[in-house]
Amino acid sequence: MKVKVFVIMLITLILTAAGKAQADDWRIFGAHGTVQITPKGGNPAVINNEKSLMMKVANGSTIKIIGKGKVVVVSLKSRKALEIGDNSTALVAPDTIRALSGTVSPKSGFAQPTGKDGKMGGIVMRGKANQRSCIKAISPINTTIPALTPELRWENRCSGLSRVNLTILSDERVVHSAEVSTLPSYKVPENILKEGNRYLWMIDGGASFDMASGVFLVTTATEREELLQRMKDVNSSTSTEDRIAYVYFLSDRGFSEMAREEGNRLRAAFPEASALSDLP
Repeated sequence: MKVKVFVIMLITLILTAAGKAQADDWRIFGAHGTVQITPKGGNPAVINNEKSLMMKVANGSTIKIIGKGKVVVVSLKSRKALEIGDNSTALVAPDTIRALSGTVSPKSGFAQPTGKDGKMGGIVMRGKANQRSCIKAISPINTTIPALTPELRWENRCSGLSRVNLTILSDERVVHSAEVSTLPSYKVPENILKEGNRYLWMIDGGASFDMASGVFLVTTATEREELLQRMKDVNSSTSTEDRIAYVYFLSDRGFSEMAREEGNRLRAAFPEASALSDLP
């Protein structure tokens, strides 16, 4: 009997955990007009775009658009994006935003890429870069890049070290090497890197100094075209939802350094939106 009770309790816990894991993390990507949010069992509060960007909306909350305006709410888990329109009221449910009155319509352009997780792999580094050393790799590190001739940047605080050896490897094979002096950067020449390949680059100060390294992936031609089109669309848009969606577009596709730069620009533009700190 005790075993049966234990099994029932265990199944209940598993189902409860699964239910929680499936719940979407709803965030506000844009709020325009007069917008009122009422948490379940709480008091209504009017929000504005400047402070509410990336604000989490709890399950059971209602979102009301008073008059003309809209709110774009996006799930960080599924990337489902929904727009609540003029004079509308919606209920936030675990897996959707349900219209109580007015309109709730889906928005496109927020989906994750198929078959990609945005993570770096393919090259196993022999050891992590020593971030406390006098040589430090700056960029690109653990990111996807669109260029075939990127600029590799590092920091050199080593006293008496004016020359370093730079090596680029792919699948443990050296594809390029150079001796670099003066400036802590190097532009990779043409016809060295190939689309779709991962690379490890290393800066070596010699036996008396440290070594630093970084890994990057060169995107494919198709992905580059998609990126350029998305950049063009965002540059021609003034909506915050498009800008935030662009950060996640970059992050989901592995362009982590570009995503951080875009996130920093958003945080600078909207300093009161504290939830923007949750951007990747």
